[in-house]
Amino acid sequence: MVRLRLHDPSQTSELISFLRRCQCDVRDLGPATVGVGLGHPVDPDAAVQRLQSGLCCRCGDLIADSLFRLGSSRCHDCRESPRSDTRPDIEALRDDWTRMEVESYLRVWRSLHPGAEVDLLVA
Repeated sequence: MVRLRLHDPSQTSELISFLRRCQCDVRDLGPATVGVGLGHPVDPDAAVQRLQSGLCCRCGDLIADSLFRLGSSRCHDCRESPRSDTRPDIEALRDDWTRMEVESYLRVWRSLHPGAEVDLLVA
């Protein structure tokens, strides 16, 4: 689950409605903060297609050829991130996919609400 914070609390209910239409599980965590998870399983075909395109599961940037040939699902920066990742691989992949998918929904929501500011909070 990822957490989002809106700069304008009056838009919280509208964002919650939008994310629920996108099949997300949404929890209201306060006047301007929501928790968002996927209300559907990760689509393995979409994950495979993304990886076959050479894109990082965590950030969506290109995976270096040398890492890609070794079977890495993450780019160099994500592999070397300072936070220690002790989660099992499947849990880490689901969390990364959730973050990527929610960020995609946010890009759409922002385009529908020019000037709206939403921050994705890092756990």
